[in-house]
Amino acid sequence: MNKRHQDIPTKILKDKRIKPEGKLIYSYIYAKGQDRIITDLNVGELQQVVKIKNKGLKRNLERLEQLKYLIYKEYDTGMYTINLLGC
Repeated sequence: MNKRHQDIPTKILKDKRIKPEGKLIYSYIYAKGQDRIITDLNVGELQQVVKIKNKGLKRNLERLEQLKYLIYKEYDTGMYTINLLGC
């Protein structure tokens, strides 16, 4: 996690409670948002970056939500609306 993670808040990169896969997911969401608070995410879109299934993505999003980095809502299978907190 070097150059491409420069804009990501260092708080999440240093948080040892989050797995590297979760950090990569957050960085993708953060980069996609580009100063927007709410963004839409499709699991198929993320699968091009990280080898992950919907269940794994949901588990990582739940963990990030518990740690108060984001709020997510699954509005259809594999389709999420994400609200980034503290950006």
